Amino acid sequence: MTTQSNVLEKFQVHAKRDGDAPAVVSEHARVSYRELDRRSDAVASALQARGIGNGSLVPIEASRNAEFIVGILGILKAGATYVPIDDRYPAARKHYILQQCNAALALTTRAAPRDAAMPFASVAALSAQRTEHDDACATPLADARDEAIYVIFTSGSTGAPKGVIVEHAAVAALVDWHNTRFEMNAASRATLMAGLGFDVSQWEIWSTLCAGATLFLPDDETRLDADALVAFLVRHGITHAYVPTVMVADVVGAGQPTDLKLKYLFTAGEKLGPVDTDNIDYTLIDYYGPTEATIFATWHVVPSATLGRPASIGRPVGDTEILILNDAGEAVTGSDVGEICIGGPGLARGYLGNPALTREKFRPHPRQPDQLLYHTGDLGRWLNDGAIQFLGRLDDQVKIRGNLVELSEIQAALVRSGEVRNAVVLALRNAAGAGMELVAFVVPRDPVQPPARTIEALKASVRQALPDYMWPVGHVLLADVPVTANGKTDRAALERRYRDAPRDRTELEPYTAVERIVADAFAALIGHASFRKADRFFDIGGNSLLTAKLARALSEAVGTKMLIRDVYEHQSVEALAGEIERRVATTAPAIEREPVYALENDIRVPEQADFSGPFDDALLAAPRTILLTGATGFVGVHLLAELLATTSAVVHCLVRAPDAASGWARIDEKLRAYDVSLRPDERSRIRVWSGDLTQARFGLDEHDYATLADAIDVVYHSASAVNFIQPYSYMKKINVDGLTQILAFAGHRRTKALILLSTISVYSWGHRFTGKTVMTEADDIDQNLPAVLEDIGYTRSKWVMEKMADLAARRGLPLMTFRLGYATFHGETGVSADYQWWGRLVKTCIALGTVPDLHDLREGLTSVDYMTKAIARISRDPAALGRKFNLINSPETDITLKEFFSRLERYFGMRFRVVPYRAWLDAWKTDIDAPLYPLLSLFDDNIRDGMSTVELYQNNYVWDCRNAIEFLEGSGIEQPAFSREQLARYLERSIGYRVGATPDNAARTARSASR
Repeated sequence: MTTQSNVLEKFQVHAKRDGDAPAVVSEHARVSYRELDRRSDAVASALQARGIGNGSLVPIEASRNAEFIVGILGILKAGATYVPIDDRYPAARKHYILQQCNAALALTTRAAPRDAAMPFASVAALSAQRTEHDDACATPLADARDEAIYVIFTSGSTGAPKGVIVEHAAVAALVDWHNTRFEMNAASRATLMAGLGFDVSQWEIWSTLCAGATLFLPDDETRLDADALVAFLVRHGITHAYVPTVMVADVVGAGQPTDLKLKYLFTAGEKLGPVDTDNIDYTLIDYYGPTEATIFATWHVVPSATLGRPASIGRPVGDTEILILNDAGEAVTGSDVGEICIGGPGLARGYLGNPALTREKFRPHPRQPDQLLYHTGDLGRWLNDGAIQFLGRLDDQVKIRGNLVELSEIQAALVRSGEVRNAVVLALRNAAGAGMELVAFVVPRDPVQPPARTIEALKASVRQALPDYMWPVGHVLLADVPVTANGKTDRAALERRYRDAPRDRTELEPYTAVERIVADAFAALIGHASFRKADRFFDIGGNSLLTAKLARALSEAVGTKMLIRDVYEHQSVEALAGEIERRVATTAPAIEREPVYALENDIRVPEQADFSGPFDDALLAAPRTILLTGATGFVGVHLLAELLATTSAVVHCLVRAPDAASGWARIDEKLRAYDVSLRPDERSRIRVWSGDLTQARFGLDEHDYATLADAIDVVYHSASAVNFIQPYSYMKKINVDGLTQILAFAGHRRTKALILLSTISVYSWGHRFTGKTVMTEADDIDQNLPAVLEDIGYTRSKWVMEKMADLAARRGLPLMTFRLGYATFHGETGVSADYQWWGRLVKTCIALGTVPDLHDLREGLTSVDYMTKAIARISRDPAALGRKFNLINSPETDITLKEFFSRLERYFGMRFRVVPYRAWLDAWKTDIDAPLYPLLSLFDDNIRDGMSTVELYQNNYVWDCRNAIEFLEGSGIEQPAFSREQLARYLERSIGYRVGATPDNAARTARSASR
């Protein structure tokens, strides 16, 4: 074995050649290479005299001093393997590691003697002994390449700590590569910053000693204070330094003194957030890698956050191999997301005393069966430049209200607000047991600013960047983020900080009797009382799923009817209490009808929209560039796939996200959730823009907005807020105000065609006013306005949207309107959107074994694949401009509610009793866990003549769709048959009903899935 393959031999070369050079410098000591070599020889001799040698494990209790370096050198010289145990570890953890090692002897670098069953030997005492000859190391190292150099016990976040066995050759390979790449030599000065039980400390030590450089040991007070650390770097002329991820922003933000000699600042351990590096001259390097891959597997030169580049962990280190595999163990294509897997010379041997876990995590290479891959459990994908993007842990992803959430995306949005230097977001169990809640722990940029102002600014910023289910409900201000002994964020300490904080702020201000009733109802539902009476329900942990429960609780408590819309229109304790007091005092009923003027006043086209320029109809048939909104929705993501498959256009997607990379991640998450696959060439034609549909210029700067406006040929507007209980005032922002911005864009710089996705619901239950039985695509929807005014807020907003688009078309906008039916499922996969009310209805009826006696209740049931294929086909025909298309099944195949459940009986042996509507409703309306309970107002509130919204839709129009049939003729695009095969896929994929099981067992499965 050459000196190039063993770090101990590399150290000895420098000890012999440059013995007087400083090796380790601490506050209290300065040790040369020669002294380090001599003292470690003494330790090796003492160990060998006690029977320690090849194959022995020697734990070493580590303090940040020269004795630790002496001790590990001595252990290696004795031919043994060292096991570092940070002196700051709790006694129980130390004891556990000692038990796992089953060692005959352990070393300590502590000055005080120990009183323990395990015989601890002092490194200081052993190293002071004289050896008989200079070359005290009697164990030859020629066969050490495959021997273990150390065992590191990982943090054990998923259970007990695991000992990872790392071999000499792996450490030597990493050190060789690092020292060459980052110019480590005898003139270099480096730091030992990492926790001594953290494997990064091993890289800090060996990269320095193998280069003949000097290792400086800052004390704990310096290590944990950014300003003190920068002063330390200046004072000692440090050229290469490491800081944990949580300190990067503080160190970089501390400024750069003119006499700073730093060339490289390294970081590792956690996902790095945005960092502004514009004002530093040194290079910031972000390392990524698990202990099982010998410290580091990838490296990345961190660009300034001001450049807006996607987050990345860079490229593989040295000869490391990175594969990103899907669930089937196959390499992902394009930028699909998969599990990061690592191969190559850096792999650890496995886990100490745990062969089963070793086999589970170190698996055969899919292309080289004689080699192994370590499966990290980390999610990642390839970026276009060949770098890798880290997307979090497989087991760290959380679901909030049914949505998969990446906590790092929220952290990035908080940092980008400019209000904080650092942010950590945790998903914690709600104290009421009602699910998970997001809590933000932040370090303010301006510690003097009042906390309330910082929190309000954060809330405002996050609302602009992220969907509401990603808004933190709690905010904790910190002086610094707490870290573990290994320098990683101490999540347990953060959770304790949150749980221990005073949670009842309602005692800090006076409350009226009614305000106290409302506050108590808030606290019971969201699980805490850490709010003031002016705080909005949805900012403190409330969500749409809790609004029905709140309205019911308040109705029972105050003895007057409160509607779900009241919660949306009066969101704080004081506002709701004021509405209750007004209603009780005047005996005024809840206002359930939208004034005509409220809708008609919103039907307008922005003044800046100019449609006077020409539009080339040929751009419809062969668009070069498309803008698609709503690409993260159920319909939108399927439409994205169809547009990519049927055109050669570049599709630009506007996504509400902190940056384009996060927007891409949201699209990818929906592609996976809805089983949509894209070919690599299709993915390459997607462009993601981070923006907000409701803001002027979509929230883009003037240059980007103009660039996009010049490029786009056709706009497909699929974005829509779909909610069945929120009032019009709530729905208006995204739907109506969003279309206002789309119209402004369509008429900016050049005229663009607009493909508008509307809904069959614009007809509402107008038959009760018109007396008609059929409604055609060309019929004026104004005749249905009396019903629209009393329908749900979603329907009102979509009616206004269609009227706005029609007004723009009269002013020159090239327009097609597609009225969507109900996207019940995808005909081939059975997948559906989990927010849909129809799926909740199906689960409820299966669980109860009953169906409500509703006459000719039609929802326009169809499939998402039929509608998106039809849109992609028809929208490329210029003859379709100015036309409207009802994308539903033909009247003869448009099935009613009763026919749907009749098919379930015929196809799958289910049995349903048809019962009176109110009896069916009474069976679940008081069950707060019932699937339909959050939508109770649709079924129970008296809208007109004693009937609910659902009842009013009985005996509704037969919707004509002759335009759609005409334009699809000969296309091969067929309406869904709601066949046995299609319904079987839907039941299993979306309802949780096991087709083929006995009806009773299958119903129990569906009932369980509905909870």
